[in-house]
Amino acid sequence: MLKRFTFFERIVHWVVGVTFVLLFLTGLAFSYPSLFWLTALLGGGPSARVLHPQVGVVFGIGLLFMFGLWVKDMFLDRQDREWLGAIKHYAAHERDKVPPAGKYNAGQKMFFWVQSVLSIVFVVTGFLLWFPAVFSPAVLNTARLLHYAATLGGGLFLIVHVYLGTLAYPGTARSMIDGKVTPAWAKLHHPRWSGD
Repeated sequence: MLKRFTFFERIVHWVVGVTFVLLFLTGLAFSYPSLFWLTALLGGGPSARVLHPQVGVVFGIGLLFMFGLWVKDMFLDRQDREWLGAIKHYAAHERDKVPPAGKYNAGQKMFFWVQSVLSIVFVVTGFLLWFPAVFSPAVLNTARLLHYAATLGGGLFLIVHVYLGTLAYPGTARSMIDGKVTPAWAKLHHPRWSGD
């Protein structure tokens, strides 16, 4: 077995993932009355209103750790750009037509950067909305719109992320559970990466 992620990296990933799901679902509950029952995840309406921004703080701290852990590996190189040019073959599982990836393929790197930008929007707008008495209605309305848009975008990316890590490419999720992958998995998906 090859070690792909450390225990700390996996904890950070799961903290960010779980807090995002809680924020996403309770945010939907606040926005759509028919989904208000989702506030039960944080103890019901009143407690969810209090806990939503506090969970957001944990999410924000987790994001800082995540960014610090992975940013050095997320810059695109020439082979990544070639990989992006062959993304339709990657999606169709035509492996012989996809340039070899390093530890992270170009799709994962792009996901990292898009989610990083969305996360900044989440945190900044969430902070503004946490203190409505301090800011003007125009600022709050803009913050609310951006917060919702980033949340919907982040939610769609999360669905794709989970799908790719489970159903589309079996064996991938294991790397975020016990931190290891098989040599065969590494050779198939990330041939330029040799493991630690």
